[in-house]
Amino acid sequence: MISIQASVSKGWLHKFGGFNFDESYYMDPMYRFKIDQKINSFLKERFPEYPIYNMEDNLVQAEFVKENQILVGGLQPNLLLGVILGSHFVFYSDKDSDISSKPLENVKNISELPPVISLISSPIIKKFTEQIIELKSKYPQYEIIPPFFWDSSGRATIHGIITTSHKLIGEEIFMLMVLDPDYVHFIHKWITDAYIVLINHFAKISGLNVTSIHIGECSSTMLSPEYWDTFVLPYINILGEEYKKIRLHSCGKSDFLINSFMKVTRLYSIDVGSGTSIKTIRSNFSNGISTFPSPELLVKNDKKRVLSWVDEIITENNRGDLRISYHVEPDYILDNCLAINDYLKEEYNINQKRLY
Repeated sequence: MISIQASVSKGWLHKFGGFNFDESYYMDPMYRFKIDQKINSFLKERFPEYPIYNMEDNLVQAEFVKENQILVGGLQPNLLLGVILGSHFVFYSDKDSDISSKPLENVKNISELPPVISLISSPIIKKFTEQIIELKSKYPQYEIIPPFFWDSSGRATIHGIITTSHKLIGEEIFMLMVLDPDYVHFIHKWITDAYIVLINHFAKISGLNVTSIHIGECSSTMLSPEYWDTFVLPYINILGEEYKKIRLHSCGKSDFLINSFMKVTRLYSIDVGSGTSIKTIRSNFSNGISTFPSPELLVKNDKKRVLSWVDEIITENNRGDLRISYHVEPDYILDNCLAINDYLKEEYNINQKRLY
């Protein structure tokens, strides 16, 4: 089965809808809920014939989004871990949030890291926990979605192991793999355990059953297969044993890592960047694949090339489950994006219905 899911970025919403994403948007769940309702109405009016949504790129499943859901702590996973470790959120009106520093950049002794069980007592986690409890009590008619989740499916979401250590330590993490591999293994095990503690805490508080986990390895293409197998794979497999089903995301062209991906023991879905050979993945993997066009395709006035890309990946997919997605940025040519929807409908009879 072939499907499509499209969304718009905060940058696009700011530029074309006048929406601002300040601290209140992230820290006040009811305020965010009201803004998100306005955004949803704006998108329905702007794209009446297209199911294009307001959602975090690649982390949300439209079929599991409820109109009465309230996001608590809806921030990128590695940012939450960074703030727990002493960094600070940085908010922008016209783009995604970030953190102010790399909190593990100057940590040289593993004894400086807090016990993972203590993380649920950190101020930011206590704040979100209290918000969840209060909202569940005051608004039983709403679906409360906690940090590390984005919809009602029960799929947890985290940044991958090297992606998280890269964010928290910086470029030095790659040198440390050579100079002090034992330290890197300790850091990666700590990150893995930290995510497990936090996911399980919020699932319990919210009454969610964790059904699977999305692991976003945005930095993993910077590693060779040997280093990926050594410093990433063992920890992904720990998460797989904990949560049973893994959706693995890899940014950029990932052909050289496909054999490594196949070593993930609980892998049920793969999401890869444009340029990665769908044919190679499909020859090794029978479950769901998702992919997205490169920015280069969407910023150039060459619709024919975009549609050629659609034909290519559908042919390579060889009738397996395939989801095509895109996330509209301010500088994309919108007609290129909408042409993907139109072409799938006209040439491949792909039904597209707005779900919310």
